[in-house]
Amino acid sequence: RPRPTPRPLAPPDAPITMDYLKKYAGAGSAGLPVPPWSHTAWSFLGAFTGMACIGLLDTYIVVPMAHLKLLVAAFGAMSVLLFSAVKVPVSQPFNTIAGNTLGALVGVSVVTAMQAAGLANWFWLSGALSVSLTIALQELTYCVHPPGGATALIFALVVPIQQEHWMYVFAPAMLGSVVMVSVSLVINNLASDRSYPQFWSPVKKAQEHDRLPMLKVEETNEESGAEDEPSPLRVYISKFAGAEGDPAPKPKLVETLFSFLGSFAGMCVLGLLDTYVLAPWFDLKVEVAAFGAMSVLIFSTCKAPLAQPSNAVIGNSIGGAVGVFVVSIMSIVGLQGMIWTSAALSVALTIAVQERANSVHPPGGATALLYTITPALQTIGAKFIFAPAFLGAVIMVVMGTLMNNLSPDRTYPQRWTLDDSKPDPIKS
Repeated sequence: RPRPTPRPLAPPDAPITMDYLKKYAGAGSAGLPVPPWSHTAWSFLGAFTGMACIGLLDTYIVVPMAHLKLLVAAFGAMSVLLFSAVKVPVSQPFNTIAGNTLGALVGVSVVTAMQAAGLANWFWLSGALSVSLTIALQELTYCVHPPGGATALIFALVVPIQQEHWMYVFAPAMLGSVVMVSVSLVINNLASDRSYPQFWSPVKKAQEHDRLPMLKVEETNEESGAEDEPSPLRVYISKFAGAEGDPAPKPKLVETLFSFLGSFAGMCVLGLLDTYVLAPWFDLKVEVAAFGAMSVLIFSTCKAPLAQPSNAVIGNSIGGAVGVFVVSIMSIVGLQGMIWTSAALSVALTIAVQERANSVHPPGGATALLYTITPALQTIGAKFIFAPAFLGAVIMVVMGTLMNNLSPDRTYPQRWTLDDSKPDPIKS
């Protein structure tokens, strides 16, 4: 009986490692256009007003009367989102208030658990757990908001603020978010090309398909009549109802797991380098609040334009440089005691420079604000621009590239430069 001829082996598939490594080249996404100067002017005005409100409330009401803290670095990142990236889902009111409050809840819970376990001094671990758990819970509850990661990290790292215990959830987390959303509603809707919020509820409501045609007919009939156009005041007030924008879809559970693991690994590396290498050997600091917000951007919204390497490194470095610049100028003119003014200027100028450099990155606002309100960091001067601002961003981008690409559904970065798109061969 003849033996059957063996079937030729199929060529092996490309190794998984090659597919993984190819992602390092980026997805070749196009960059965003530089916004017009009018957009930057409104961004500056809104951010300055919002941060001035937070600073004044902190100085004259919350601290002296309630003995709580309101002016924290997370609101620098929140300002960039609410006044520069007003249309993105993570900037909307529910995400802002719920996401930031959730970050505080997680931060307090993690620190309380670490203290009960006798690990209160393991700041690198409590910081990593606080940020990664915040990201996971934000994704599960439709309220992803990068500053929430900064809010969680602040409580994990700043020992004096831990004395607030659960009141930290109220102030600064929830109260500050409500103040910032209120200012955003008032200022953003003054601009003709802005409408805030895009939506109020993160869960998209079912459209009433039967009513839409009737609405269009009614609108046509009204336009054909002699009815006057709505007044500017009516148009302004109508924007408060929302622009009926689409909220971000809830990610798959497996993607939430990747977000958790990526952010945990990234924050662990950052914290361990800070604790055992950079701080003791080189007197440098990299584990600061801004990287809690950056972790949410890079590991939860890794495809977003604001999360790409050029935005992260350049935008965060701009925040560091602007913070140092503002503090220096305020000291020269003898106004270093006006913390609320320095805070508002540093964040608003950071947003303006980021927009003109086409490198908007919310954690940069937190980096600028952190330098402005932290006297201990001001002693290192311009070194702050290198570490934590530049070096910390580079570390987070490297970890984002290593961890995000483990997921089959993720490619990070989408682009390395300001624009990685290939030119159209027909037009060239």
